[in-house]
Amino acid sequence: MGAWDHGVFDDDTAYDALDDLKASQEIMTEMERYFDAVIGAEHVGYDEGHYALVSAAVMDSVLNGTRYRCDDEDHFEWIKTLDSFDLAPLRQKAIAAIDAVLSDRSELKELWQENKERFSAWQEDKISMRERLRS
Repeated sequence: MGAWDHGVFDDDTAYDALDDLKASQEIMTEMERYFDAVIGAEHVGYDEGHYALVSAAVMDSVLNGTRYRCDDEDHFEWIKTLDSFDLAPLRQKAIAAIDAVLSDRSELKELWQENKERFSAWQEDKISMRERLRS
């Protein structure tokens, strides 16, 4: 696991997901695809879980103004460019995707459970994002 802390953007794979979203010409289509990849999946893979969480975090930033700690230099400027997108129709899929990543069929959850000291913080971070997207 290439994680250095429990936040959404504290993992190398999260930055791959962010780069892919930033390069996308069809960001809403890509986000929906990332959500669909984990919703109802028999097994939620490590990469798929990250792509779904990063997409949900981007939505949370746009819809709720949440500022995640992110080392990407132009992340916050890029987020501002997404204000014109109506991301609300993807809200329920984002919530379902977070639930999938937090489920017992998730590789990410399984790996984080091995870290007894940080698992609760990782889980609470994702639950908080889910609750903000619900409101």
